[in-house]
Amino acid sequence: MATLNYAAGQTVIEEGATGDTAFMIESGSAEVIVGEGKKAKRVATLEAGDVFGEMCLLEPGVRSATVKALSPLRCSVVSYDELMANLESDPSFALPYVKTLIVRLRQMNQMMADMDPKKRSLLTIFKDWQSAEAEIWENMTPEQRDGHLMAMSFMF
Repeated sequence: MATLNYAAGQTVIEEGATGDTAFMIESGSAEVIVGEGKKAKRVATLEAGDVFGEMCLLEPGVRSATVKALSPLRCSVVSYDELMANLESDPSFALPYVKTLIVRLRQMNQMMADMDPKKRSLLTIFKDWQSAEAEIWENMTPEQRDGHLMAMSFMF
């Protein structure tokens, strides 16, 4: 697992680019942006202990968002190959990445359960989910985020 440093304003990953890595923030903060140009929207702010890029870690493919450093940012980076090599010997290695996916999936499931299917498009639902996720995470301390993730892991 490598450690990378980014300057404030530097792009870490870009929406639409292919990837096979995920990142865990060790220090600093970053913003998650969906869309380009005038349609770009910040959907979340991430801090130390947060994970991003987890979808490409478990299923390499196209990035769904852009992540930019808001301050000097230090991240540990794990690749798909590193994850697969470590799963057998240390399954807990994947836990932070899987927990992040589970939290985001549960949030999407709740949003879909709350919607009126006759009045909403899938794109609208997705945008609402992104906004809700951003609001929830921005209002949590890192300790609350850890507790939330741990609570979700006990539901298995």
